[in-house]
Amino acid sequence: MIFEVENYATMRDALERFCRFLADGGVAAERVFDSKLVASELIGNVLKHAKQQAKFCAEIKDGFVELCVFSKTPFEPPKISKNAELYAEHGRGLFLVDSVSVERTLTQEGGILVRIKAK
Repeated sequence: MIFEVENYATMRDALERFCRFLADGGVAAERVFDSKLVASELIGNVLKHAKQQAKFCAEIKDGFVELCVFSKTPFEPPKISKNAELYAEHGRGLFLVDSVSVERTLTQEGGILVRIKAK
């Protein structure tokens, strides 16, 4: 499933549709929450730092939620998230993403691909 996000208002709508898609696909409730958290952090980063529209694709595959987030201009987040500080503004979101994800990589197309357990 593909979602287009133009701003924070459309992000909320896209995230709600994303969560329904996951729940309808049999993803466990706590993993739906994790997936929404990850999507929110990554899409929010595109809107905030790249100041652009975001696109994200999601599928349930081989026991995982696969989520890929794109911006019009490819960007590369740090490979390792180091900031676990509760009130930190820089790096905390990526730390959360990595904490609930099994894997985070970059695609050849410049997207960020994240895999989260579905059950």
